[in-house]
Amino acid sequence: MPIAAPLPADEEQRLQRLRELAVLDTPGEPVFDEIARAASMICATPIALVSLIDAQRQWFKANVGLADVGETPRDLAFCAHAILGDQVFEVADAARDPRFADNPLVTAAPGIRFYAGAPLTLPGGERVGTLCVIDRSTRTLAPEQRAQLATLARIATQALLMRRELLERALAVRSEYEDRIAQREAYFRGIVEQQSELVSLSRPEGELVYVNPAYARHFGLEPRQILGRSLFEFVQPADWPAVRRQTDDVLATGISRSGENRVRLGDGSERWIAWTNHRQVDTEGRTLLHSVGRDITDRKRLEQRLVERERFVRLISDSVPVRIAYIDRDLRYRFVNRALCLAYGLERAAIIGRRRSELTGRGVGDIVARAEAALRGEEQHFEMEEAADGRARRIEARLIPDVDEEGQVRGLFGIGIDVTERSSNERAMRALSATLGAVLEAIPAIVSVVGADGRYRWVNHAFERWVGGERDAIVGRAMAEVIGPVEHERSRPWTERVLAGETVSFDKAYPERGASSHLAISFVPLRLPDGSVDGFVSVAQDITHHKREEVRLLQLAQRDSLTGLLNRSGFEDFVQRCAPTADDGSTMALLYIDLDRFKPVNDNHGHVVGDELLRQFARRMQGLVRPTDAVARLGGDEFAIALAGVRDPVAADRVAEMVVDAAAGPFEVDGRRLGIGASVGVALGEHADGGWRDLIARADTALYRAKAAGRGRWVVDGPQNPN
Repeated sequence: MPIAAPLPADEEQRLQRLRELAVLDTPGEPVFDEIARAASMICATPIALVSLIDAQRQWFKANVGLADVGETPRDLAFCAHAILGDQVFEVADAARDPRFADNPLVTAAPGIRFYAGAPLTLPGGERVGTLCVIDRSTRTLAPEQRAQLATLARIATQALLMRRELLERALAVRSEYEDRIAQREAYFRGIVEQQSELVSLSRPEGELVYVNPAYARHFGLEPRQILGRSLFEFVQPADWPAVRRQTDDVLATGISRSGENRVRLGDGSERWIAWTNHRQVDTEGRTLLHSVGRDITDRKRLEQRLVERERFVRLISDSVPVRIAYIDRDLRYRFVNRALCLAYGLERAAIIGRRRSELTGRGVGDIVARAEAALRGEEQHFEMEEAADGRARRIEARLIPDVDEEGQVRGLFGIGIDVTERSSNERAMRALSATLGAVLEAIPAIVSVVGADGRYRWVNHAFERWVGGERDAIVGRAMAEVIGPVEHERSRPWTERVLAGETVSFDKAYPERGASSHLAISFVPLRLPDGSVDGFVSVAQDITHHKREEVRLLQLAQRDSLTGLLNRSGFEDFVQRCAPTADDGSTMALLYIDLDRFKPVNDNHGHVVGDELLRQFARRMQGLVRPTDAVARLGGDEFAIALAGVRDPVAADRVAEMVVDAAAGPFEVDGRRLGIGASVGVALGEHADGGWRDLIARADTALYRAKAAGRGRWVVDGPQNPN
């Protein structure tokens, strides 16, 4: 077994500083990707990582050369050893190092041989992770490579600190109440990160017959204090109907369902839990509800904050008496709000794409000069006179450069406030309008404004990154040109509804995009004063993590934790989905397997040896079948195989023979040579009235016949003799 690194002496403080960085589980960022890429090039290794060591895992902020891996368990992490010291930690040959020789990361993929990691050390001395390089061949670093790796680690640390400072500045205007809420959220987030999933079994009426320790701890109780109580005692009353409908549906149909509901803790507080529910049958044939849950309260609160921020932005842009515009480098309007339209006495369509001089018919030399200065990156703040309705008005104006990530000015945000009659309310709105441009870019959403003609009027930075284009090349173009005809056609039903005046929300999948493959999208109509629809606002949120979490919870509930095979629930789900029908002409073969002489192994050598023998037997069975077949551990020493699409009964007979032979072969466990055997019952699907359940029952019956005939043999359901 690999030797796990001891915890640092300052572990509690180290974890606290790590969480204060607010970087765990965030999307990739170019600065960290470039640091990892530079480390890979300097050290000439195929793999380089920016790794952060959490309580139970190491998570990768940047990843070069280790595709599709976002994190690994901490007890397997080389980096957990590297953070124990201040210098570069180097392992020349992991296969010969007793700390790592048995590590699955060495013995299996990715096959680590060489490792070098420089700790990421915060100003207080806390080492929160490493910049590490990895090779699949043995080697050592040259002194200059070690020095450069340490320098890059210090740069990565500074990038983490600067990132945190930017986040703190963005939240600097929070009230004292919001600060208390943030502290409480950090407290609960820390608790959630220490916990595993909540698991329970309950009867159809709701009586809890099993809860794991994590479930009980979540409610501040011991498992014995929960057993016998109804699961609905812990659900918020307002969510009872929805929870009852879902659990009844799962128990009636046998189809697994996922959902979310609020629960009440012992102190009266409320938490959100995402559940995946399955139907199970115990050994006595009684139906049970199997539930696996994960606390998602922090995500729910963040979603609510996002909704509130979006409402705030809409309120500003639609309601405040402040003139707001976006002007491109050619000094043409690309976005104007309602207040600016009223000032010109024109509709938006008559303003967009035109210059101020074209709209007023008067010289605007001073304004043009200020705009040109703003395009050089110099923010302008000034007052100007204008005539409206025969009266002179005094306008306070700001021109704020819109600077991209490379420091280039792409355009200007223009804000104007009528200060002719000053009032406290007008001054407050002026302060709000001055931050509008920053707010529109700061919200973590993909935002665009589309006119009634189907052309983009405005997009934020997130939208530019999503479509891979510059704002100047997007605004004014049709949706089909920007997102492509196929994606435009996918969106057509919702586009037609929003242009008809309906607010619509929907999810869309983008499997080809990898890290951001699911979006939750809302289309909100834009209305003119007369009520007609002038286009719509599109707001999209990345929900990929939530979707993957649903899949992960479902897989967790259908896998045996010891062998990694399907469990009984997962096996029955596979058989139900793949059971033969009367139309496809195929047959399903089911093999029920019981190990012979396994109990003496446990009795004489202990459960650790017995568990390893079960894992070896599981691997042997997986090597006997096709990828389209299923292998499961039903419990104890009982296994099963489902062979899908079998057209020749001889094939099932051959697999049964191979299973018996595989079990009869010796097993090497911790220097012991152990012998067992297996009895197998085989049943073939013949479209019987009982369907797939009848198939399972017949395979079970055949198994008992095989054991009765002397064990170490197989019986095919029917009049055949045991083999």
